Amino acid sequence: MSERSFEELGVSAPVVATLASRSIHHPFPIQKLALPDALAGVDILVRSPTGSGKTLAFALPIVERIDKSDPRPSALVLVPTRELAAQVTAELEPLARTKGVLVAAAYGGVPLHAQSKRAKKAH
Repeated sequence: MSERSFEELGVSAPVVATLASRSIHHPFPIQKLALPDALAGVDILVRSPTGSGKTLAFALPIVERIDKSDPRPSALVLVPTRELAAQVTAELEPLARTKGVLVAAAYGGVPLHAQSKRAKKAH
């Protein structure tokens, strides 16, 4: 597999700069495989081990493809645990902020009112 950069895969310069500020400079193999199709709007299904870069493989296309002018929710990420929801949200937020996109998480075990207010504004 060739050594393609995030920009060569179709990720915008502002998002690439945000990745670089987090010391993420080169895509993982799963990202090289998934990003071209996901950024083009093609459905993807990936499976790879923990720590292989799956979160960015779906987070980058979400951030790049969301139309922030559309007031309706544009993306929903379902995960099995509160801990993973927090992890995915933390991964998405800095990238989303780069594009002016708002992210929110909702999960059990904490008061829902504040979560629902935040989710109402999220993309």
